[in-house]
Amino acid sequence: MITALHYTSNRESEHFSSKIRENILKLKGDIPLISVSQKPLSNFGENICVGVHDNCYFNMCRQIQIGLKHISTPFTLLVEGDFLYSPEYFTFTPSELHSYYYDNVWVLYDKSPPNRFHFKGRSTGAGIIPTKQWLEKVTALFKGKHEWRMDSADDFEPPFDRPDPRFQWTGNPVITFKTKNQINSNTRTKGTAPKYSLPYWGHAQKLKEAFLYSET
Repeated sequence: MITALHYTSNRESEHFSSKIRENILKLKGDIPLISVSQKPLSNFGENICVGVHDNCYFNMCRQIQIGLKHISTPFTLLVEGDFLYSPEYFTFTPSELHSYYYDNVWVLYDKSPPNRFHFKGRSTGAGIIPTKQWLEKVTALFKGKHEWRMDSADDFEPPFDRPDPRFQWTGNPVITFKTKNQINSNTRTKGTAPKYSLPYWGHAQKLKEAFLYSET
């Protein structure tokens, strides 16, 4: 029914990345996992290493395309390299062949205090996509283009569907970390007041210290 697809440019510290992967393995249950990375990943599903390339949306979508080619299930669950997913993220079963989005995403910035969670709502990094249809879409967008983007320009638009309230699910918060190592260290958030703590995850400061700062 569904396969988890993890994709990463491997730009974050191994301390951070390993904790993200541990959380995925802990919660995914029996869902098959394919990872497409720019550096090899061991003991983390079926790993496809594509080598180091520029960190941009074009290359991110190329990695997704490569992963989708190896997935035979009708649906693909997206698991990005900088997202901390909640248990409910892995238990939803889609009822229609459509893209679904998780509607409880919060942002935690790698910036100076005060450390608070900022409400984003939905995110392209927290969703389920129909495998075959999405592969056809992204392949069409790549037609006539180089395999990998080699310059700094990044005007590529991933073919994500417009959010539709009929096709979403929710549960405990999903956290997306924003650091200087990512394609874009900022993101749009809604006007909801920031929170110092969230259900399931606890305090923003402690979570930030646990994931972003190495103990060594």
